[in-house]
Amino acid sequence: MDNLRNSGSIDMDSVLERVGGDESFLRELFDIYVEDFIEKYPQLEQAISKGDFNNIKEIGHSLKGSSGNLSLTGLHETAYGIELSGKENDIEQAKLYFIRLKEEFKKFKDFLPPEKRQNIELKMPNME
Repeated sequence: MDNLRNSGSIDMDSVLERVGGDESFLRELFDIYVEDFIEKYPQLEQAISKGDFNNIKEIGHSLKGSSGNLSLTGLHETAYGIELSGKENDIEQAKLYFIRLKEEFKKFKDFLPPEKRQNIELKMPNME
């Protein structure tokens, strides 16, 4: 958790306050977020390649909610942009935000313990 505490893109004090200071519960929430992201990232990539704006909007909305709950600011703002691009049927914006999503997730991933990062890399080798 020390790495996460020092992340400029995560308001750890706010997050810890919301979970009653329980760091093990917070780790569990981050694990759930990572698994959700790993599932939705390829779905979003496919929705963008097909121009499926309903799915783009829904996946963006889902990622926005889960990243917002954890105060993952960069990921939250990016997911909001994805959701908005789906609402506006703007495929170029969706593509740009998709690239940014990958970069924001990499920043987040770098603050996780090494074993968590390795697990993500095994599940998502195209994230590098």
